[in-house]
Amino acid sequence: MASRIITVDAVGRCEAVPDLATVEAFAVGEGQSASDARTTAKDRASSLRESITDVSTDQIRTVDLQVQDTDEMFDPVTDAPVQATEQLHIDCLPENAESVVVDVTNAGGQIQTVQFQFHEDKRRELQNKAINSAMERAREKAEQMAAAEGLAVAELQEATTKDVSTGIESIVDEALASSPDTDLHPAPITVSEGVEVVYELSEE
Repeated sequence: MASRIITVDAVGRCEAVPDLATVEAFAVGEGQSASDARTTAKDRASSLRESITDVSTDQIRTVDLQVQDTDEMFDPVTDAPVQATEQLHIDCLPENAESVVVDVTNAGGQIQTVQFQFHEDKRRELQNKAINSAMERAREKAEQMAAAEGLAVAELQEATTKDVSTGIESIVDEALASSPDTDLHPAPITVSEGVEVVYELSEE
């Protein structure tokens, strides 16, 4: 006789205060040529780096440098024919995000977003806790369903995970622009993990 099985889904959650903030900033340069605009943008990006007091230089990295003809832009903010934009990612402690934003804007930079998240080791720790919680919930559900049929849960046959949350909180530039007093001290972030589990059933 074929073995009887039951398949259940469950979600486990784990909450913690984020331990990493990434400020996305831009330095914009204009010029009569691509070379001039690029040089101006890089100079302004260098000034931004020097203005940030709460992080070390190895926590500030350039992730993109774009050069555009302003006549091809939808709403250019300069009369110069060419504009260059250097995008920076600045990693810092969450409690330092506000001062980083202030330093960048005071130095003439622009803020795109502020993302709060977890370092990789912390994220994995929370994911493991959430998976354990999901597995416990899955077994509880399986036992409840099996008991209704006069059966018991026996061997675990298969288990797969499904991500249901990134564990990242973002504050976008519109929020930062609309309120200088935007709270840059985030609430705890919930990491969630889903599982699909297959159990063999047996007679009680």
